[in-house]
Amino acid sequence: MKRLETVLVHALQFVFSICFLIMLALIVTQVALRYGFRESIGGANELAAILFAYTSAFGIAVGIAHRDHMTISWFTERLPLRWRRITDIVGLALLLGLNLVIFYYSLKWIGATGSRMISVLQVPRWTSQIAIPIGTGASAIFCFIKLYLGFKGEEELGVPWMQGD
Repeated sequence: MKRLETVLVHALQFVFSICFLIMLALIVTQVALRYGFRESIGGANELAAILFAYTSAFGIAVGIAHRDHMTISWFTERLPLRWRRITDIVGLALLLGLNLVIFYYSLKWIGATGSRMISVLQVPRWTSQIAIPIGTGASAIFCFIKLYLGFKGEEELGVPWMQGD
């Protein structure tokens, strides 16, 4: 299971790194063209926004896999270790459930609106909307993996997620 997690993390990191680099190049090019030549690339702003959605969705999933998300541990650090483990399990289960709900409803949303075109780029809306179910699906998978590894004893539950390695 740990191997699956590693492969998924590397794949998502590769994809969102490419998205980020393309987005960065687009924005820098747009700024140079606008201020230097008073020109613009049609659709560049829309494409940058779409790439930002992909980068964010995949980055959130990778953050869950690395246990690098924001935490407020003031309360849980004052609990005995047994209770901290329980709160970690409940938190992961709630996060898993939330991601599955968003995944489900985002697919319904794409089904209802995804065939419309993005006017400037002339591509279907689903090409940008699909970032949400991919990101939430990956987040749900990582939550499940964390729970599985925690129950097997391969990963420690009940420790603050933002700890230094």
